[in-house]
Amino acid sequence: MRSWFLILACLMLSVLSLYGQDDAVERMKRQKAEIERQVAASEKLLSSTDRDIKSQVASLNVLSERLKGRRKLLDQVKQEVRSLTLQVDELDRELRKLQKEYGECQERYAEACRFHQKQKASLDPLMFLFSSQDYRQLTRRLRYLKEYSGSLHALADEISAKQREIGAKRQEIEKVRNEKLQLQEELTRQEASARSEEQKQKQLIDKLKSKSSSLKKEISRQQKEITALGKEIDRQIAEAIRKSKAAKKTKEESEVDLKLSGSFESNKGRLPVPITGPYLVVGNYGMQSVAGMKDVRLNNLGIDLQGEPDAEARSVFDGEVTTVFQQGKGQIGVLVRHGSYISVYCNLKSTDVVKGDKVKTGDTIGTVGTDSSGKTVLHFQLHKETQKLNPSDWIKK
Repeated sequence: MRSWFLILACLMLSVLSLYGQDDAVERMKRQKAEIERQVAASEKLLSSTDRDIKSQVASLNVLSERLKGRRKLLDQVKQEVRSLTLQVDELDRELRKLQKEYGECQERYAEACRFHQKQKASLDPLMFLFSSQDYRQLTRRLRYLKEYSGSLHALADEISAKQREIGAKRQEIEKVRNEKLQLQEELTRQEASARSEEQKQKQLIDKLKSKSSSLKKEISRQQKEITALGKEIDRQIAEAIRKSKAAKKTKEESEVDLKLSGSFESNKGRLPVPITGPYLVVGNYGMQSVAGMKDVRLNNLGIDLQGEPDAEARSVFDGEVTTVFQQGKGQIGVLVRHGSYISVYCNLKSTDVVKGDKVKTGDTIGTVGTDSSGKTVLHFQLHKETQKLNPSDWIKK
């Protein structure tokens, strides 16, 4: 009896293990589907022409980010293939175990049948009952015959159940193996696509390297624009903070700000992406090298998100619009305060908000403008008072 409890416990652990593997596979499938969606959507962002150095640099940023997404997708598919391989191995072990138990059941049933034949040959069941010395012995013998017959039926049922389990396990193994085969074929296609995109990236890098002087001038121009915008944002933030302190907020208002700051902090890593539709991060926070050219660098004070034409900027959290300012060349910047945190949305061609407006998470701030190279890029910054933060640490991946 104890051995059967051990076998049952082992089976239950195996089943739980398989459920855990199934959950992991489903989770990876969802992650892979999301990455596939992003890679497919980014195809539209590569359609603009490369008529000058500026647009070529922009296209290189898009292509490099798209290639990162492709490599991430490759890693996801490889991980899923490994997971399915482990699942197949586990199912094979389960099948061998079931086959062994099936053989043991057959052997016990055969042994019981042989014993029954021997008893039947040497002893007439009726004589076995009628030779009872008293009523108690008769009832015990009747119960024995009933239990013996029941045990034979139970063994037969167990054999049938094991046969069904083995059949179901074989079907499950076949299904998982087919899934693995399809994934391996997809892996081959994705590797070919990655090689093609790597070649495109190399060709564009070579083209830019051949125009080294013009490239450096363009990067220098972009850095000046970034620095000038950064100074203007810092000035606007300092002014907003000064006005806020001058307003001498009530204790109740201060408590509301403190609560909002805490709520904002608790959502670190879960804030929504501040641009609508398909997008690519074409400029990361901090000092960055242009792909393939380590000596060409840009210091970004936020992140740059390229979207489709007329993409909209949206608030990453509940807050209040404290500033709407002109950032030059007809573009608009907006500051939204979330307690002690401030989100900044730049390169807008129009806005849907004015100073003092209350906004909720996901509310439209304005429409992102398209530059002369045909790129629609939202520049987004995040501050805690005057301290600059890396937005990528706060936005949901």
